[in-house]
Amino acid sequence: MEQEKIFESDTAIVTGGSRGIGWAVAGQLAARGARVLLVGRNVERLERRVHELNQKFPQQAVGFACDMADQPASSQQIVNFALKTIGKPTLLLNGAGGASVTHALDAPWTLWMDDFHVKFFGYLAMARAVLPIMREQRRGVIVNLVGIAGKDPNPALAIASAVNGALNGVMKVLADDVSADGVRIVNVNPGATQTDLLTAMAKVSAKESGKNIEEIIDQMRARSPLKRLPGPMDIARIVIFLMSSDADYVTGTSIDVDGGIHRGV
Repeated sequence: MEQEKIFESDTAIVTGGSRGIGWAVAGQLAARGARVLLVGRNVERLERRVHELNQKFPQQAVGFACDMADQPASSQQIVNFALKTIGKPTLLLNGAGGASVTHALDAPWTLWMDDFHVKFFGYLAMARAVLPIMREQRRGVIVNLVGIAGKDPNPALAIASAVNGALNGVMKVLADDVSADGVRIVNVNPGATQTDLLTAMAKVSAKESGKNIEEIIDQMRARSPLKRLPGPMDIARIVIFLMSSDADYVTGTSIDVDGGIHRGV
């Protein structure tokens, strides 16, 4: 069924856009009329994804390959490329960056620095790069894929717990700063989601525990009150709603999409 073109006047940047949740969001945005800039590290995969989108939605997608650890330079390069290709961005999904499986004292200092550079500083730099443009237009939505460990710290995800907690704080502050200019900022906190990232994380856990990957993922599934794990589209549908005018009174908050696994209220 053809989707209603609710984003026909929008231009969207999607970091982490060549796979997982970012890819699912990019497809939903294009299907609803947005021009989309996909950002990723892997040039070959990025080119395939852009071609795939343009096959379905001609001339709606472009790609930009870069390393999100190089901040703030890479974020400014992304926004400059967007201005030359798809126009002034009105939507941003911050989705680049993973979650290293490690305890706080086991992680080398370089890993702490690398993960903060890619995700915390990557998200912050992207927001700082697009917000002046959004404020000038008096419209815009930023959705950040953060993660439930920011609210429910996980000893095995020590760095992600710190990064995500910091993002919850700084994005609330930014949302307050720009709300009067017609710009909204919302965090989405997925739990374990069936993506390549989850498989990579399960592989590390399996190696440490002596179990196989399937056992690790089955344990994650069993811990969910819904007894299943979401796919990328389960998260993407929430992101699309939050970017739409149906959610135009939602800003400065974090939405958990974790099947109820977080025990807080």
